[in-house]
Amino acid sequence: MTVTALLSFVFLFTALPAKSQFGIEIGFNAGVSYYMGDINYAKQFYHPRHNLGASIKLHFSNRIDLRLGYFNSRLVGNDADFQNVFQQVRNKSFAVTLDEISAIAEIDFLPYIYGDVARNSFTPYAQVGIAGTFIGRTANDEDFFTLAIPFGFGFKKNILPRLVLSVEWGFRWTLSDMIDGISNESIKNDYEIAYGVPLSEDVNMKQLGFRYTNDWYSVALVGISYTFKIGGLGCPAYYKKHQK
Repeated sequence: MTVTALLSFVFLFTALPAKSQFGIEIGFNAGVSYYMGDINYAKQFYHPRHNLGASIKLHFSNRIDLRLGYFNSRLVGNDADFQNVFQQVRNKSFAVTLDEISAIAEIDFLPYIYGDVARNSFTPYAQVGIAGTFIGRTANDEDFFTLAIPFGFGFKKNILPRLVLSVEWGFRWTLSDMIDGISNESIKNDYEIAYGVPLSEDVNMKQLGFRYTNDWYSVALVGISYTFKIGGLGCPAYYKKHQK
């Protein structure tokens, strides 16, 4: 439903008339990434790990941008971090490296003009796109590649005529259930041996990896970028004059 809603925003704002603002923006970002899946079901910012990346953004209007980006990070998870008995018995853990290449559309909610530090210099935005994710194992398991659907939201502000500061929180729904190395795995026999209590089939199902639910990872980033060759970027003296 969330992805559908964001796609609807893309359609809505693409259809709106917007001032031409063609140009390019180059930026760098830093922050954290974290994992959600068969080990961590719902805890946000679980074991965050560093995230470093760069991007090139193409401006099409004061509503729509396309960002081509890359970042490197790590994801970790450990059953021992949780109090569920079945996770304590399962006792699985993992650590992987993560490299992502993405194409993400940014949809601005307010009229936003790059270079203007006096007016139209701030906006929240939604984002949706597609990403290719390379997962590297730190153990003996095989590395692999998967696609992901990025979506999220953020805020950006012109802090100088050509310098933009952004903060965002994004989510990646991957097309793989194997980031954590767990998929449809039963611990029925281990549990019965450890506790001497047979498990009924309905209870045993709670001990499985979520076979039909793929793994996720999320990112929280702060970015700084430089804008140049913008068709609608006026003279800095104009903006300084109207800022007084």
